[in-house]
Amino acid sequence: MEKDPLPSVFFHFRFKFLAVTSIAFLLFVILSSASDFSRFADSVQFKLLGPFFIISGLMFLVFRKFPIKCPYCARVLPVKKDWTCPNCKKKQGKDRYLSEKCVHCREIPATGSCDLCQKTFRL
Repeated sequence: MEKDPLPSVFFHFRFKFLAVTSIAFLLFVILSSASDFSRFADSVQFKLLGPFFIISGLMFLVFRKFPIKCPYCARVLPVKKDWTCPNCKKKQGKDRYLSEKCVHCREIPATGSCDLCQKTFRL
C-alpha cells in the first residue's frame, strides 16, 4: 500500500536554486570570455563576478533565516530552533538552522515537524 508523499515547504529548493543560478552564471562567464586572461580581466563578465558573489552570499544568509509555513496548519515556523534530527532522532542541544547538518550524524535534515500540529513535512 502506497503512502501519500509528504507535503513540501521547498526550504532546500531555495539553496538549490541559488547554487544552480551561481553555476550557470559562472559557466556563462567562463564560456563567453576570451581565451587569454588579460582580455578576460577587461571583460564585462569579469567585472560582474564580484557583485554577483556578494549578492549570492547575502541571499544565502537571507534564505536560511526566512521563516517557513507548516503545510498542514499554516503556522509560521522558525528556521532556527533546537530541532530533532529525523535521521538519528537526537536533539541538537542548542538553537541551529534547519539548513545546517546534525551535530551527531552530520546529515542535513530532509524533513521537519510542526511544533503545533506535530505533523511531519518535507523541507
